[in-house]
Parts: sequence; structure tokens; C-alpha cells
Amino acid sequence: MAAVTDLERLRRQVAAVSRRAARMGLAPGISGNVSCRVPGQDRVLIKATGLPLARLSAREVLLMDLDGNLLEGSELRPSKERHFHLAVYRRRPDVGAVVHLHPPYALVFAAAHRLPPLHTGAARTFLGGRMALVPPAPSGSRELAEAVGEALGAEGMRAAILAEHGTVTVGADLDEALSVTEYLEDACRTALWLRLLGSG
Repeated sequence: MAAVTDLERLRRQVAAVSRRAARMGLAPGISGNVSCRVPGQDRVLIKATGLPLARLSAREVLLMDLDGNLLEGSELRPSKERHFHLAVYRRRPDVGAVVHLHPPYALVFAAAHRLPPLHTGAARTFLGGRMALVPPAPSGSRELAEAVGEALGAEGMRAAILAEHGTVTVGADLDEALSVTEYLEDACRTALWLRLLGSG
């Protein structure tokens, strides 16, 4: 049996985290995309476009450089949101993974063009006590890429809500980036329930 290469191991991790996000209800249908930096290199692995995270396989994870050039032959195309993933990697050498999802409670705040208050210590800790709100821009556009890159380019910024769209979170690795999404979604859920209780 052939040894699994580091690159193949990373592909499997991207696919596994993608499926996990879908099982958690954070990415319905074909929405959302996940990427990671190849450690020590200016290369990125990212989900192919038009595929559901729930069934993503390692062969549907594509290798590209930081300019967006595919580095291997494939009939698949990289996610149309690759531009904002790459914008973050170019600005933040410390970021090892970018996760873009459509969590249901966070989408309420995205639709309202608002950020949730951080009512819990866990949310304040894992979100760094702050997050960014990115104004509406067409999906896949350079305008959106520039806005996300600017929002998450600030040192220590870990999460952004994209108005009318979804969330983007970053981390040192895939597990951390997904965990930040979980804490962001929890902050949104807590804020909405507190509002219903008249305490928000």
C-alpha cells in the first residue's frame, strides 16, 4: 500500500472538516467552502465549486497558488469564493485555514447587517472580543474579496459576518477555524434567545 503524502493528508482533512460542518447544520446544500494553507508554502487547498460539503471527498479538494492558479490538472474548478480566501492568506501569514459557512443564527445577523453582542466569556475568548461586519458585495466578486481581506487582515481578527451572506472565520489550522465558527454561531444564538427573554 502506498504511503499517504502530506498533501493527500491535508486534502482528507479539508474534506473531513467540510463534512463535519455540514453535519452540524452550518452549510446547507452547496453553500460554504473550506481551505487550508500548505504549511511552509505559498499554496492552498480549497474545495471545488458547486459541490455539497456534506459529501466532499479528498479528490474534490484542489491545489492552487496564492495568485489563484490551479497547480494540477482537474476537470473541477475551485470555489468561486477563492478570491477572498486568498486575500486573507496573502495578508495573514499566521492563518493556516479559512472557513466560510452559512450558519442559521449568524445568518439572522447577516440579514440584519449587524454583529451579535458577545454575552459569554467563551465567545469573547475565542472570537478575540471582536469581529468584523463586511458590507454586501456580489458573491465571488473581487469587491467581496477585497472587503473580506481587509476585514480579516487585521492582526488577531478571527471572524467576520458577511452582510446578507454568511460567515468567514480563520485559524491556525482547520479545526481551530471551524471552532471559531461554532463560537460565533453560539454567540448569535445566545444573543437572539436573550432578546426573546427581554434581556438582550
